[in-house]
Amino acid sequence: MLNTKVQDFMQRKLPHITPETEMTTAIAELQKFKLLGAPVFDDNKCLVGFISEQELLQPLMQNSYFCDGVVKVSQLMRTDVVTVSSDMNIIELAENMKTGKPKNYPVVNGSKVVGMINRSDILKALFDNYMACQEHV
Repeated sequence: MLNTKVQDFMQRKLPHITPETEMTTAIAELQKFKLLGAPVFDDNKCLVGFISEQELLQPLMQNSYFCDGVVKVSQLMRTDVVTVSSDMNIIELAENMKTGKPKNYPVVNGSKVVGMINRSDILKALFDNYMACQEHV
């Protein structure tokens, strides 16, 4: 477990969400990939923000009620995104996650998005390791 890295458990297939993606398309992409949030990146796969169900909820409620408006991800996304590198140790990330938010981290190499890891992925890594330890007891 000491050598287990983020890259060993991160999600590599991500929705293609850019600042110009329309809100309903972003929601459909999150649902398709079964994600609560996803990185927003430019055409070079460089991270520019993060969009989650939380940011999408209020504008969707308003637009559903009034049946109007086209909302772009750029109007809703967070730009203060906490990221991790693919070679970060899983235990170190788990320690960071104990204090609360965020629950989802874009994984970057430099400024390029290479994946995403969330609390469930970390739990799986720790659980797999724990179960392997139990086999040796």
